[in-house]
Amino acid sequence: MTIDSLKRQLEIARLERALEVTESLAVHRALLTTTELARLNAIITGKNTDTWRHETATITLPSGTIETFTLIVDPKITAREKLHRATEMAANGQVLDAAVNIYAGLVLAHVFKDANRRTAALASHYYLKRYGLPVSGLALLSLSVGDLRREEEMQAFRDSVEELTDFKEQRI
Repeated sequence: MTIDSLKRQLEIARLERALEVTESLAVHRALLTTTELARLNAIITGKNTDTWRHETATITLPSGTIETFTLIVDPKITAREKLHRATEMAANGQVLDAAVNIYAGLVLAHVFKDANRRTAALASHYYLKRYGLPVSGLALLSLSVGDLRREEEMQAFRDSVEELTDFKEQRI
């Protein structure tokens, strides 16, 4: 067994634990708050230190494009606003839109030092499960996502999430 395979096993175990926490929050109808979001991020990354991003960050998108995210004055406020917006949407019956919106909002804001896409997928999973469109969290985590700043790629992501919910409904 190699170091890489052990690291991968640990990453999978952390994701599974984070999914359990997400599902528990949704089933018990607990609000997804910035504290819970940070806890999910800490589970995924395995870091117990401050997980919020307080500096600029540079990442490489799947397309190969390099993106630099500017400093966020208060990433918790940014995340709170996105969670509030998604909660309002879901409460008004726009569950799919809430799930897509929170995913894209968290990914594009890049509020954490690490694991932003995975944390966003967990938040999306929470809204879908809590408001009656449960899908596999692992399926959400495995969706191929491009540059969500581009309208056509955002629509493709929304279509993929909608297909997951349709597939789930067909199996019930």
